[in-house]
Amino acid sequence: MGTRSREQAPGQPSRRAQRRLVEQQAARRRRYMLLGGAVAVAVIATLILILANRPATGDEVAPVQAVTSNYDDIPRDGRVLGAPNAPVLVVEWGDYQCPACLQFKQVFFPQLLKDYIATGKIRFEYRDFAFIGDESKLAAEAALCAQDQGKFWEYHDALFTNQRGENVGSFTAARLKRIAEVIGLDTNQFNSCLDSRRHQGEVEAMRQEAQSLGVNATPTFFVNGRKLQIRYYQDILNAIEAELNR
Repeated sequence: MGTRSREQAPGQPSRRAQRRLVEQQAARRRRYMLLGGAVAVAVIATLILILANRPATGDEVAPVQAVTSNYDDIPRDGRVLGAPNAPVLVVEWGDYQCPACLQFKQVFFPQLLKDYIATGKIRFEYRDFAFIGDESKLAAEAALCAQDQGKFWEYHDALFTNQRGENVGSFTAARLKRIAEVIGLDTNQFNSCLDSRRHQGEVEAMRQEAQSLGVNATPTFFVNGRKLQIRYYQDILNAIEAELNR
């Protein structure tokens, strides 16, 4: 007689049912793996699109504030404002990143312009002692590029108007180009000038000249060649009046 198969224990699934259960579980695992792979691919694709369309940090340019400069009735020659035969020459050595230079430009210079420059009493010259950082040097070079187009003072004013602090990105090349665009310069000519660093040597020569004259801070003022020791704006006016009364 043939051997008899072992009876199935009560409540236990048959072998066929067990195989079917194992196959179903395997199929579910395969579906989960495929679904997970699809999700991963979608996530990666999304990240790629985000990164591809995100602007590079280095290309971001802080907004540029426009400024209105009106020197139409005042003679000017490059970086010098005022009548050529004015009896007094006032020279400011400055740095476009200098907070005290900004204060002088905004608070005191307008009155000096009205009372002394526009009336033919003084000539006023701005010269660069670019010592605070690389942005100082690049801003000074940019002002000379603007001077090449006869717009030194317009660009000079715009630089101080758009000063945001020391070495914080106020005067990156991209922002200097944007300032040139806002004030209406020929941007192709300006950009070529700035990119070539055409005036780098001139800015460095001015810095060395300032040091030879004993300039070690900004702003520093000279009145008819005499370096001033000043604490207040009135000190500049006193020196000017002394020269006018000679």
